[in-house]
Amino acid sequence: LFARSTQVVHHLAAEFGARLPVIAAGGIASGDDALAKFTAGAVLVQLYTGFIYRGPALVSEVLAAVEAAP
Repeated sequence: LFARSTQVVHHLAAEFGARLPVIAAGGIASGDDALAKFTAGAVLVQLYTGFIYRGPALVSEVLAAVEAAP
């Protein structure tokens, strides 16, 4: 599901550009997962399930991954 939802994010971002902000959801359980969604074109990520399983540390991990990205 994660790979397919990332493909959809990429497709929507390519199709609509800045006219439609894309919010990614589905299977985001690590900083790398969130970074993949941002790289695909998402402007926000939803961490609902990942937050339940990983707790508040997930937010810090996502922030660190985004800040470390080129």
